[in-house]
Amino acid sequence: MKTRMQRIVETRFFVPAMLFLYAFLAGLLFYITGTRTKGQIELLLTQWIPKVLWADFLLILTGLLLCRRDIVAAFTKIGTAPNFPDRPSASWRRRLNCPGVYLLLILAAGLLLVTQVAPQTHRIYYDEDIYANMAQNIALTGQTGMANYATFEYGEYFIHWLQYNKDPSGWPFLVSLAFQLFGTDETLLFYIANLLYAGGIILVFFITRLIAERDFPGLLAALIFALIPHNLIWSNTGAAEAPAAFFGGLVVLCTLVWLRTRAPRHLFLLAVLLPFACTLRQESALIGLWALAALAVEKIGTAPIFSSSAAASPRHPFATREFWAIGLIAFAFFIPHLWHLWAVSGHSWGADGAKFSLAFFAKNLMTNSLYYLDNRAFPVLFTLLTVIGFVAGSYRQGRDSRLSGFAGVMLMQLWFVLFWGIFLFFYAGSYRYGADVRFALLSFMPLAVLAGIGGEAILRKIGTAPIFSSFAGTSPRLPVAALLVLVLVFSWLKFIPLIRLVGQEAWGARYDHNHAREFTKRIPNRSIVLTHVPTMFLLWGQNAIQTHAGINNPDIIRDLMTRYDGHVYFHRSYWCSTFNDSNRLLCDGIRTRYNLEPVVTAREQSNEYGLYRMTKK
Repeated sequence: MKTRMQRIVETRFFVPAMLFLYAFLAGLLFYITGTRTKGQIELLLTQWIPKVLWADFLLILTGLLLCRRDIVAAFTKIGTAPNFPDRPSASWRRRLNCPGVYLLLILAAGLLLVTQVAPQTHRIYYDEDIYANMAQNIALTGQTGMANYATFEYGEYFIHWLQYNKDPSGWPFLVSLAFQLFGTDETLLFYIANLLYAGGIILVFFITRLIAERDFPGLLAALIFALIPHNLIWSNTGAAEAPAAFFGGLVVLCTLVWLRTRAPRHLFLLAVLLPFACTLRQESALIGLWALAALAVEKIGTAPIFSSSAAASPRHPFATREFWAIGLIAFAFFIPHLWHLWAVSGHSWGADGAKFSLAFFAKNLMTNSLYYLDNRAFPVLFTLLTVIGFVAGSYRQGRDSRLSGFAGVMLMQLWFVLFWGIFLFFYAGSYRYGADVRFALLSFMPLAVLAGIGGEAILRKIGTAPIFSSFAGTSPRLPVAALLVLVLVFSWLKFIPLIRLVGQEAWGARYDHNHAREFTKRIPNRSIVLTHVPTMFLLWGQNAIQTHAGINNPDIIRDLMTRYDGHVYFHRSYWCSTFNDSNRLLCDGIRTRYNLEPVVTAREQSNEYGLYRMTKK
């Protein structure tokens, strides 16, 4: 019996209706960009983006609910030990000898490493404070953007100046959900990043298992992903790269699953996940290109190369009505992100000149290639396994003739190339440029998948050698697998000091952040701070306003001095000690225009930090 959806799709009015709806959405896209200035679009998006993300998130939950049985079945399958006649599965040893137990051990080890070894700290200042303040604004006011002037009146939060941020709002939106449940606390960023790192381990296992059709490569890939040093380091920060990698991996898994099953519920989940995944970072939209490429190569010759179900449609995905019907949802939710990219396209991004250029390619190519080869920050054995996996997987067909090992490995390579290659043209795309090694996180999942396939290739090659066949009572492959894991783990141990290190990167801003939090304890609750970084103070429940208000808006400062009974304070921050002339001039201008009475001060090398009570001269 046909479902209602199938009956609607097969009507003669379906094609004209789809053409009209796609044309309408495209018209809306170009109408807004053509009739509004970029500033006006930003003002609209401050209100629209949170609502769109809420709707998309609810649909994602709906999709997960529709796929609940598939999800439970997948975990049940890896949690069940094989049952051999001579070795009944009732044995407790046999029950423990299953992929689910090994995956759980990897997961537990990863969580211990990311929470107990990697320091819980901010590493990109003051971007992580901006993300958290955006989450605060979404949670408390339903608006996205960073607050340059906001106050708390007896616990009620008011935003007076809101600036739309160039970064997408997907990561702040996720954090805002936690803020709504548990209150505003910046440590929640770290906890969510930890959980998404753990989720990434699971994703890598299932993606690899789907391509290689074996458990061992999936487990090895999950272990490698869990151990990558910078993956651990950045998954205990508030940066957006680790969450972006997780949702990119989720799109990849859903794409591969739908290509195998062609079930409408799987396509629906993919359609609502894809636009959300694109809102984690600017370059996250590249995962949409990857998904289109995966769909495009689904059919080579006369048979699908991914579909494993006998009932799966032999037609190309682009030739099915279900694809275009459900794809309309993805297009509709993607449009606000396109408006965002258009609106922020003229931002300076913190530098003058071209942001993307061929001039950066040669230097970034050398630096970002050596990152995987010099064994300084990335284990070279992981890279070697990745190369072996790419070479071996390119020539191996899966056990199901309709699943092409070549296509799966090529898609993993494309996933890597997209998210590694995009930064080769970026002015700050070098992995040795400040804290921008975090961009490498977006390439770790495909590398881990290929490395898992490479480990399986080694196991197939030498696992049946006579020297390993003498182990009584064990599979000849088992000693090789254990030896391979031990070699990888022991080669990784040298990176523990790197994982544990906070380092000198951004030391000036880090001390500013730490001192500022202590400074706020020395002033009354009903007070306001004039600072370069209002977002940081607002997260701590402290009223704050941008420093330039002291020069450009003296009337507001006089009003604040009256309203807060003289408790208006100037925060001498990291920016006052930089070599940037505009920041220094701004701080000097405050000192010239107002009397500054020191309340608390601190110093680190040449940087001075302090909180000063302001009075009119």
